[in-house]
Amino acid sequence: MDKPSILIVDDEPLNLKLVAQSLRERYTIFVVRSGAEALVLLADHNINLILLDINMPDMDGFEVAHELKKLPKTAKIPVIFLTADKTQVAIVRAFQSGAVDYITKPFQPEELNARVDNHIRANQLQKELKKASKNNIHLLEIINAYVSFIKVDPKGIIQEISDNFCKQLGCDKEYIVGKNINILKSGNMDDSFYQEIWQRILSGETFSYDIEDGNFSGGTNWYHVTVSQDYNHKNELIGFIAFYENIDEKMRYMYDAQTDRLTGLLNRAKIDDILQSEIKRATRNEFALSVILVDIDYFKEVNDKHGHQTGDLILSEFASLLSNNIRETDFIGRWGGEEFLIICPHADSDGTFALAENLRKRVESTSFSVIGNKTSSFGIAQLYKSDTIEDIFKNVDFALYHAKKMGRNQVQRYK
Repeated sequence: MDKPSILIVDDEPLNLKLVAQSLRERYTIFVVRSGAEALVLLADHNINLILLDINMPDMDGFEVAHELKKLPKTAKIPVIFLTADKTQVAIVRAFQSGAVDYITKPFQPEELNARVDNHIRANQLQKELKKASKNNIHLLEIINAYVSFIKVDPKGIIQEISDNFCKQLGCDKEYIVGKNINILKSGNMDDSFYQEIWQRILSGETFSYDIEDGNFSGGTNWYHVTVSQDYNHKNELIGFIAFYENIDEKMRYMYDAQTDRLTGLLNRAKIDDILQSEIKRATRNEFALSVILVDIDYFKEVNDKHGHQTGDLILSEFASLLSNNIRETDFIGRWGGEEFLIICPHADSDGTFALAENLRKRVESTSFSVIGNKTSSFGIAQLYKSDTIEDIFKNVDFALYHAKKMGRNQVQRYK
């Protein structure tokens, strides 16, 4: 039996040598020093997994990943980014480009081997399952203990579930078989999401999606789900098979890359991305959009008098107060230090002013831990035609500056 083949793409010869040495005992190794060389090699060879660097001349790793997805032969090859880039933006972008994993340099050979082994094994099992389903060969029992899958009839009633999936869910097979697939709902996904899934299933399309499902231990898990039609020996549709791959680690990775660890709010990079998207959406659909920039008044005094540990506690309590008193459609993130940015889609300056004034009053009337009462200042800016993200940042910052200049503990809007 031939060894699985791995393609390593990196412009540094030393990196290529180190990675190849770590994997060559159990895999057939191919190495190239550019994205262009990788695409040429892939046209002539069958590769089982790609280890891809990000920072390369001419074509970076993200561009290579994009090109791979466009080609039928390479679209399904698992890609692991192996890079020295540890930035949050790179991590998020890597997973958004379809990567199955992200490993940073310098790496530990044992960890690299373990991760590569897992993805090679999972990919091989996935291919075997799809082939078995397509040819109506019931190999599901063989991989029952290793792969998570579930079979439902055309009405969504569970007919079969693998032991592996039962173990993950924390339930007995006898309990779940015969129940509607809706028993797995976590309550954290919109109903429209489930409606779209079912419509696409019924259309005969084989497709994949990410979903947060509930388990029977009181928690939830994230899965990448691939759904295929299931036929009997007469080629009659008898239901659907869904294969589940747990992606909790991937989702935690993405959450950490997008979240401010102290407050639990979105971090600066993520709130910037959302604002850019919301500006485009508001401009395209011609609806109002406003932002609020909030600053805790005289926050330096808290750190100076009570210490940074108390300061962190106040920031966390302040963030919770803000996030619990904005609209469900609003976005909030930590802008930096003691400043917070709130994005308000479908809200003009007047409506946003009312929201900010309500927040200001709630802050003023709240007794925070250790320090008691504290005030805050608010700046507001509405998006106007032809405004860029730089314009709205400048305008809301000016409004906040004006609120501070006028005595703090007030709301000012950019006019």
